[in-house]
Amino acid sequence: MAQVSQVSGIRCEVGGRLHPLAFLGCRELNYGQPSALPLHPFRLSVPEAALAGLLDEPFNSFIQTCREDDLQYEESDLPELKEAGYPGISAMLAGHRPLLADMLLDFMIGDLLAAIGRASGYRPPRARHWGDVEAADGRAYFTINEVQKVTFADGQAIFEGQGYDGVYVIWLTHGDGRK
Repeated sequence: MAQVSQVSGIRCEVGGRLHPLAFLGCRELNYGQPSALPLHPFRLSVPEAALAGLLDEPFNSFIQTCREDDLQYEESDLPELKEAGYPGISAMLAGHRPLLADMLLDFMIGDLLAAIGRASGYRPPRARHWGDVEAADGRAYFTINEVQKVTFADGQAIFEGQGYDGVYVIWLTHGDGRK
């Protein structure tokens, strides 16, 4: 895990201490809402050159969805993206950094953390059936509650915000998956 951090140049610090990349998560439900758990500051640094490799597929899918939505509806949710011509992530890095920072902040953090986890060698356990408690992702990790700021400096995309130690698990317990 630390080796991936050193090789790729991706680093995460939680409360000023280096945190293993494979043990990062993102709060999906109620992202950015107040937490009953104590929050700690984090700083995630990702080399700009690594962003395209980590986010190319989900970014392109997001751009395509935006393009299709804009064609279907009269008003665009991201008029700046439409005005820029729906550029890919490399073009965004080259000429639309403020827009890219906003998109990463609002829409892409979960995709980025999932890609970092995969690149770090993490593979979630596979459930044998719906609601399989033994396949719970019980790893102890830092869950990002909210990214408050995305900046670019010295060839790095820097994500800063707050999160908490641990993970929440929501199980669907009705049904046993048999058909």
